[in-house]
Amino acid sequence: MDMSGMGGKRSKVLHYASERDAELLETEFFLNYIAVVSRKVEKEHCIIRLILSTLATPEEIQSLTKRDLRQGKGGKGKFYSVRFFSKGKTRVSPIDEKTFKMIKRVAENIPSRDSIFKLSKEEIDEIIRRNSPPGIEYNAEKLRNDVIKIISDNLFFESELNFSKLEKMQLIFQDSNPLYSGVWDVDDDVMLAEFLQGYSQFLGDDDLDKVAEKIGEPIERLKRVLEEF
Repeated sequence: MDMSGMGGKRSKVLHYASERDAELLETEFFLNYIAVVSRKVEKEHCIIRLILSTLATPEEIQSLTKRDLRQGKGGKGKFYSVRFFSKGKTRVSPIDEKTFKMIKRVAENIPSRDSIFKLSKEEIDEIIRRNSPPGIEYNAEKLRNDVIKIISDNLFFESELNFSKLEKMQLIFQDSNPLYSGVWDVDDDVMLAEFLQGYSQFLGDDDLDKVAEKIGEPIERLKRVLEEF
């Protein structure tokens, strides 16, 4: 058997795999960036987290009312879900606890039948665009598609994203969506340290003063976290 070409073929496969992994890591950081930077304006942060958590489309976001926020108990304790309407169809999705409570807070003084987010598709896209990483322009569709890409890679099977089985989707999102595990939050020092590492690696910016201002964190915390981790 002639194996003279096997080494070259294997190196090409490994090179493709490493390129793909690098691309996914970059994509995940960009989503993390958008989630972190948007915290300065709670309503904008809610909309972005809603897409990251539930894969909501602009039309679904526009349809959301307080009556569509559900809380119950599942196999692993408290269970949170949201009901969306779009193009004459209903979709119910799991939602992470932090996003659920944030939306409840934003909607506190809004009548139960009124839309919580009275924004056009263009306004939603603009919110996402201005919270995008430097030199990269996201909109609702790209944000949603990139979350699906990350979840599908963690699952290995994109076909498993079946919203007709709500409790199964809850388990899937808990295992595969970084927002549910808190990985895309920076409340924890370890998560902040990883975020800062990604900031340097993917954006090439090590200016802590600029980073602190951009993400709304005290410069003292950033310095301490980098020293500890």
